Amino acid sequence: MYDLLDIACAAMAALELDKVSDKEHAFKHVMNRVYGYMTPPARADYQEWVERKGWKEKERIILP
Repeated sequence: MYDLLDIACAAMAALELDKVSDKEHAFKHVMNRVYGYMTPPARADYQEWVERKGWKEKERIILP
């Protein structure tokens, strides 16, 4: 219950911040807290959705 309250308070605080970098930091905190409560199938669905949107580039690992 208190984690949900913490998430809601962090989201409201992020909206009140002036600097964009501070807002991004606060919203990443919210996203991380919510992501921690997602089930593995929900996380997989989220990752698939992000890939479909093209927001996150696929990482390439180049070994020497």
